[in-house]
Amino acid sequence: MRQLWRLRPGGRRRASHTSAGGPRDGQYAGLDFGHLVDLAAIDRELRGFLLPLTLDVENSAKTRLIERITEKPGEDGYSILSDYLAALNHGDRNRREGELRRLRNDAYLGPFVSRYPIGEMPAWVFLELSSFGAFADFYLFCANRWGDSGMRDEHYMLRRANSLRNAAAHSSAIVNGLGSPLGAPQLRYPASLAAALGEIGMSKRLRRSKMRNPRILQMAVLAYAYSRFVPREKAEGTPERLLALADRSKLHGDWYASNTVITSSHDFIARVFEAWLE
Repeated sequence: MRQLWRLRPGGRRRASHTSAGGPRDGQYAGLDFGHLVDLAAIDRELRGFLLPLTLDVENSAKTRLIERITEKPGEDGYSILSDYLAALNHGDRNRREGELRRLRNDAYLGPFVSRYPIGEMPAWVFLELSSFGAFADFYLFCANRWGDSGMRDEHYMLRRANSLRNAAAHSSAIVNGLGSPLGAPQLRYPASLAAALGEIGMSKRLRRSKMRNPRILQMAVLAYAYSRFVPREKAEGTPERLLALADRSKLHGDWYASNTVITSSHDFIARVFEAWLE
């Protein structure tokens, strides 16, 4: 599929680059209105592609966690949630309780809130009611409780997936800002992800360059998390949607052939998606 992603050389070109310094540091400059309309359309397609991935990761991770709680000797869904709530500071405890109270009148989740007071709620009901962020926090609690370093890495991935889910759900621009601002610090991410990027041919230099951009990092993390959490039988339709996104992204690829920021970022993301989402 990789050739479908490549931005074609030749054709209509216009000099464009990213702004350096100031409030628009790292954003694209020198693009005409036609470019901006096209990038906005690609951005909309990209958000529509990413959002279901984040939901699949969240649902699959919740299912896996419930299975672990159920199967772990000496663990049960009531005591582990009780211990989690007891470990929260006053502010976080109030925040969790407030999130649940706001669901009382919800047509779909309200009956669960009415049936299970928070002090008598099992973990699987809490996971059904909780936000992605609250779930990730509970996931980290379980990781620390069980001394599971792999789960701690997965907690990091869930946090990044949640950030990307929020951006996609709120129609935040993702494409505009794929260039790394001058002096951007190197962002930390799990060694397992670095190793996985190396296994698909991403050099250390390329990783240092691209993974310092939080948007690219979040997309790479999401794709890797998807490959780890979502069973192949539940990933039906993702390769086809990936092909559709590839077709849309290359439609006017020749417009951006002289913009190395766009083309290099595009190729990096494409390689990640191809490796972990096909």
